[in-house]
Amino acid sequence: MSSKKLITLKTSDGEEFKLDEAVAVRSEVIKNIVQDVNCTSNVILLSNVDGKTMTKVVNYWKKHSEEGVTEDQLKNFDQDFLKMSQSELFDVLLTTNFLDDKQLKEVIIQVFADRTKGKTIEEIHEVFGIVNDYTPEEEEEVRKENVWASE
Repeated sequence: MSSKKLITLKTSDGEEFKLDEAVAVRSEVIKNIVQDVNCTSNVILLSNVDGKTMTKVVNYWKKHSEEGVTEDQLKNFDQDFLKMSQSELFDVLLTTNFLDDKQLKEVIIQVFADRTKGKTIEEIHEVFGIVNDYTPEEEEEVRKENVWASE
C-alpha cells in the first residue's frame, strides 16, 4: 500500500483525477483546500475546469514534479506542451489562473507575448480572434489619445 496521500480532483464534466498530494499542491488553491480539510476521503470539485483542459494541466504538473528530470528535458517538454491552438492555450491559462499556478501561468503568458511581439494591431486582432467594433472615426480618436503605445 502506498504511503503517498492522494487527492481527487473532479472537473465540471465529471472527469476525475487522482494525484499525489505533492503534485496537486502545485496549485495554491488546492494547497489551501488541502490544508483546511482532509481531502483524502473527499473530492475537490473544479467547477470552472473541463476534463480536457485539466488533463493538460495535470500532465504539466506531473512532468514538473518528477524527480531526476533535467532542465533540458523540461525545456523540451514545455516546447511540445505549448504546441496547442490559441483557444486551448487560453483555456489552460484560465485554468492556471483559477487554480493559482504561478509557474505555468507565467510560461503561458510568455507564449502569448512571443506570439504578439512585433505584430501590428491588426495582426494581434487576428491572432486572438478579436473583432474590431470601433468605427473608423472612433479608432482614429483612440489612436490619437494613445499615440505613446505606437512609439
